[in-house]
Amino acid sequence: MTVTTETEAQLLDGICEPPMATGEAAELAEVFQALGDPTRLRILSVLDTACVPVGAIAEATGLRQPAVSHHLRVLRDRGLVRPERRGAYVYYCAASEALRPAIDAARGLLGDRRPR
Repeated sequence: MTVTTETEAQLLDGICEPPMATGEAAELAEVFQALGDPTRLRILSVLDTACVPVGAIAEATGLRQPAVSHHLRVLRDRGLVRPERRGAYVYYCAASEALRPAIDAARGLLGDRRPR
């Protein structure tokens, strides 16, 4: 909605928040784009409570390891997961404890539309 008159601006003053900054909106859009892939959400669900090696993620999701690595790279580039080298293996961990509540909030948006 575009405010065109001073009266409209006065009516909106205190009623609504100003829009987020363009840069912040662009960053959030990139995060939502990464989260918009069902495979990536499945991978993140594996990482919910523990750091897990790539091979175990592949086994848990039924995906081939190259596909898992591709999706992990996208998630890593968006700051959603972080790698940890442990000997010969690379483990991936959720990058923030805020990730789980964010996914749960998105589940809440499904309401009664959730598949049973």
